[in-house]
Amino acid sequence: TGVRLSSLVALIEDAEACPDWADRCAESYLVERLSDTESLVYTHNDMPFPVKDRDVLAHVRWTQDPASFEVEMNSTATLGKMEEVRGRLRLTQAMASWNFVPQADGSVLISNEAHINPGSALPGWLTNMLLVDAPFETMASFVGAVRDPKYAEIRLSFVQEPPG
Repeated sequence: TGVRLSSLVALIEDAEACPDWADRCAESYLVERLSDTESLVYTHNDMPFPVKDRDVLAHVRWTQDPASFEVEMNSTATLGKMEEVRGRLRLTQAMASWNFVPQADGSVLISNEAHINPGSALPGWLTNMLLVDAPFETMASFVGAVRDPKYAEIRLSFVQEPPG
């Protein structure tokens, strides 16, 4: 069975649920709601010793194509509005996106991309883990988490569901 676009968006919008499904996410929360489709979100990523934890204040924007119903989230690191947290390296060059493309059979093609400058050199074993394992673990957990009943019937003002 397919999953509703609103359910997919609602899971990502539920910043506090991030540790439940996103690999390395230790904490995340809404800092400021700018509009229905824009917000500032803080995320703290737990890194293995001896690497310093990373955090980011992201400006999140949602758009939807009215013809294809494709939904896109773009997130960009932003400065200001929040003090840096001791013991964490604030990411200043980070972009992430999620795309949800409804398919003719009722399924949704999901893609996620991230481009991050880690702020300092990382050991090769960690770089490999972040590039190979983390995206796989995150996507697998995301697909499971979106089936939580709390997201099933959610309605969002800015997301239109395809007919059928």
